[in-house]
Parts: sequence; structure tokens; C-alpha cells
Amino acid sequence: MTSVRLLVLCLLVSLGSAVHAAPAADGDAESLRIVDCALPGQIRQLGRATTYVAPRRPMRTTARDCRIRGGEYVVRDRATLKSSLAVWLEAARAGDPDAQTIVGELFERGAGGAPDFAAAALWYRRAAESGHARAQVNLGHLYEQGHGVPADPAEALAWYRRAAGLPAAIELDTAPDVAPVEAAREQTERRLRDRIAELESRIGELRRDAERDRRALATAAAADAEAAGLRQRLEDTQAALAAREAELASQTERIQALSARSAPAAAPVAAEPAALSAGLLAGPEIALIEPDIGATRGLVKVSVPATGPSQRVIGRITAPAGVLSASVNGQAVAVNPAGVFLADVSVAGASDVTVTAIDRQGKRADVSFAVARSAAPAPARPERAPRLELPGTDYALLIGNDDYRHLPALETPIADVDRIEAVLSGRYGFRVRTLRNATRYDTLSALNDLRERVTSEDRVIVYYAGHGELDQTNMRGHWLPVDAEPDNTANWLSNVDVTDILNVIRARQILLVVDSCYSGTLTRSSLTRLEVGLTPEERATWLELMARKRARVVLTSGGLAPVLDFGGGDHSVFARSFIEALEGNDELLLGRSLYQAVAARVAHAAAGYDFEQIPQYAPIAGAGHESGDFILQPAAVR
Repeated sequence: MTSVRLLVLCLLVSLGSAVHAAPAADGDAESLRIVDCALPGQIRQLGRATTYVAPRRPMRTTARDCRIRGGEYVVRDRATLKSSLAVWLEAARAGDPDAQTIVGELFERGAGGAPDFAAAALWYRRAAESGHARAQVNLGHLYEQGHGVPADPAEALAWYRRAAGLPAAIELDTAPDVAPVEAAREQTERRLRDRIAELESRIGELRRDAERDRRALATAAAADAEAAGLRQRLEDTQAALAAREAELASQTERIQALSARSAPAAAPVAAEPAALSAGLLAGPEIALIEPDIGATRGLVKVSVPATGPSQRVIGRITAPAGVLSASVNGQAVAVNPAGVFLADVSVAGASDVTVTAIDRQGKRADVSFAVARSAAPAPARPERAPRLELPGTDYALLIGNDDYRHLPALETPIADVDRIEAVLSGRYGFRVRTLRNATRYDTLSALNDLRERVTSEDRVIVYYAGHGELDQTNMRGHWLPVDAEPDNTANWLSNVDVTDILNVIRARQILLVVDSCYSGTLTRSSLTRLEVGLTPEERATWLELMARKRARVVLTSGGLAPVLDFGGGDHSVFARSFIEALEGNDELLLGRSLYQAVAARVAHAAAGYDFEQIPQYAPIAGAGHESGDFILQPAAVR
């Protein structure tokens, strides 16, 4: 009996030691990475005498949570995604739409080494046909890009509509693929060229045969019978040669006839490829920087000093088809490559100002406002966006890095996040957490805390300002925490790691804002525009529907290039524009409208330094975006 008690006591001591030793691993940043975890199966009782273990259950969670729950995951095999595929494949085959969608994403990212888009499309379709919105968006993206399925913009739009749950038509800011027309013509020409080469090769062979026959005839002059046979063979060969030459001439005439018939059809394709996209490309949009009249459909009045002879008009034109012309009150104005224009309009008393933009499709956009000579402030905007009852809580995680240990210091990130914290908490009612000069572990830990805190009704903004880098081996963008080292990716934080965490956060809507170099690698494709041409009542209904949709969007300070860390006083050009857009808003604001205001300001300010910087706005690649947009609403109008 005493030995049994000693054995139990030893077991309790060893278990206690194990429990106290476990948290040591939690200080490791790797324990906060998102992994594909296979949880142990449930132990079930069947009747009185049978006990069995149910199949394992897959889920995506942190490595630390997986260990705590007794799950199994791959620790070291980072070179492939096969281990993740093995975790989810059984549930996908059993018909789980979430598992089918994740399996499709793994094939799209390259579960077997290279991406297998056809397999991704197969799994996306299974989940999409059961009504899984995220799978419907992913399948639409494959049809849009022509990956694994034939490129079909109409089919892509159909899947986007099903994911959004809207019957209204939508516009997609992408150019259609006109390559099949050119490819068919090139294939015909290539086939005919191959046939000509084959015939020319055969003619050469026949000519060589004839030459050999002539030499044989010369050496066999003494044998008349043999000479006669050789002459006959020569005649036969010459006849065959003539037949081949006649066939070659016929084929040449056919090629010339085909070229003549295809020339009228090929010329428009070569000269005007944009004509095919006229029905799909969106029209131009005008965003005014000065004066700032906001996003309104009414005629806004702008007051200028009584002594002022003119009103300066600065704005930016966005036209997917290209800008054909721009004018202010009928006078043509120059538009720089970034779409920014500037004009001084003479104001004699009260007058109206109209800015017009026409793209290469012939589509037109107009923005008008009234200028009045008065020292009084402009009256309120005539029409406001509808007020929405938004459930849940608004959270923000702000990360600013400028004091680097192994990289050059930056000037503005800390000042940027301090000012943004004040605006989001004071004006919009966000619960804000700010990280200043965060390490890789600090960043992952904060993102993991956010994942554990938010619910499916909440909205989240994640803002990063600091160094960014592009890994040339795999063309992936990275955030660089303050402990990052050049040419050593150990403490870099890749966009894939960030999007994996955003994918498992349960928030209704997430807006990721990134002010760093090479931040454009986060985007996947263009953002669908769903509110074109809606009446006020339809727009209110649409906004209520979008507020219930799962959205994962990103606003970046630039594309695949460096960006400015100055030019905005105490802030970067991008941060100053972002802050001004938030402070100048007093009504419900969509993420796309925020992007238009920020992009116009950034493009104009960067042009003053002879620098091209164009912000981008799109769904986050691989983060589970379904449809809709991010919605901000000042606390005063809630």
C-alpha cells in the first residue's frame, strides 16, 4: 500500500513539473503562428459495451493552442503545404464546405510545390455550390484570372453576385483577356508555317535523291540496261518533285488568301484592344483635393475670400480605361501620369465650377460646386449618408516602428500612430491598442490577442507603419519589426503570416492599412463596385446588406516599390492624407470612399517631389474576403 502511495505521489510531482515547464515555450514567437491542427478525436460510447474514438477534427489555430488542446501539427516542414493538406483533406472529402474551401486555397498556394489551380477550382466549386460565400469569391477569382478554368469574366461576375447576395449588376475594374483572339490567329499561322517547313524539307530530300541518281547514272554509263533504269528513276523523281512544287505553290497561295482575309479582322484587335473591354471597364471617377467638398451628390457651395481673384481646383482622376481628356468649366487641363490635375478658376461674384473627365471608352464623369465670395463658412452638405445601427465593437491595433536595431531609422511612424490613435478613439469610438517599436514576437502576440478578443459582430482596423521588404526569391512582401536584420529573414514577418492570422479572426469586417515599401503584394485583384447608379433608398438597403457581409480589405500606401517617409510635416505623405480624410469626415464612410480621398491627396503631394506613389485598395489575398466593404461611422452619428 505504501508503494502505491509513493507511485501516485511521484506521478503528481512529475505532472506538476510538466505543467510549470509548459509556459516556457509560450515566449517563442513560433508558438503564435497559425498552424493546421489535427485535434484528437472524441471518445464516444456506443451502447453498453462499445467505446471508440471518433475521427480527428481539423482546425486553424496557433501552435500554442494546438499543443494545449493535445492536437498534432507539423513543426519543421515549412517547405511544402502537404502537411496542411493532409489535415484538411479528410474533412473536405466528407463534405465540410469550410474544409473544402481551405483545401482549395492550399492547392492554389501550391500544396504540391507548384500551384494546382485546376484542383483548387474543383474544391472551390464543391463548397461554392453548397452556398459557401468565401469559396464563391475564390472561384470567381479563378474565372477572372483564367487560372485552372477558362478565363470567363461573365462567370466570375456571376459567382461574385452569388457571394454578395445581390441581384443588381456589378462592374469589375479589370480588363478582359483578349489573348484568345490573337492566340487563335497565331496558332493558324504557326500551323501553316510548320506545313511549309515540312514541304520544304521534303523538297530538299527529293532534290538530294535526284542528285544521287544523276551521279549513279554517270558512273553506270557502261551498263545500258542499268542506265535506262536510272534514267527512268530520275524521271519519276523529277515528276514527284514537280508535284511537290505544285503543292507548295498551292499552299503558298492559300496562306496569302488567309492572310488577306484575316487582315481586316486582325487590324482592330492590334490597334484597339481596349474596344473589347468597353462593356466591362468602369467609367472615370473624380476626387477633389482642393476644395474638399466631400462625397456628396448635391451642389456644394464653397466660400472664397472677398479679395481672392480665383479658386484653385486640385483633384485626381481614376480611369481604368485611361484618361482621354479633362476640363474645368470647359477649359482643358493637363493630367499627370498619376491622374492629378490643377487649375485656377476666375471667380467674379458667385459662379459654378464643373470638372469633367472623359475616358478612352467615351465614358464621362462630372463634379460640380458653387463658388461664392464670402467670408462666411460654407453651408452644410445637402445630403448625408444614412445612419446605420452597427452591432459589435470597433477595435484598432496600431503598429509604428522607427527605432530599428540593424536598419536605418525612420522619421514619422511613431508620430503617425499617435495621431491616428487620437482620431480613431476620440472621433470614431474605437478601442485602440498601440505598439511602438515592436519586435516580431510583440507583433505576433498582439495579433493573437486580437484574434482571441474579437467576436463575429466586431470591426477591426490594423495599421502598420515601418520598414517593408520584398523577398526576391518568392516575390513576397514582409513587414520588418525593429529586431529585423538585413539579408536575414528570421525576424521578418511575411504577408502570408499576417493574412493567415486575419483569416482566422472572427471579426465581421477587417481593414488592414499598411504604410511601408512593397505593401502592394497584399492585394489579390480589383474590388467589385456594387453601388453604381443606386437611388438613395437602394443605397441605404445596400449599405445595410454590406454591414452584414464578411469583408477583408487592405489600403496600402503604394505598390511594389518604395514609398515616401516624409512630405507631410510631422507625418508621412500617406499618414497625413489618411488622418485628414478621417478628421474631415462627419458621416458614414465606406472604405472605398476613404481610399479615393487618400489616393488623391497622396498622388498630388508625391508629384510635388517628382515621385510617383499611388495607393492601392483591394481585397486581401488569402484572408477569406467574401464581399462588401469596410464601414466607418463617427461616434457622433451612431
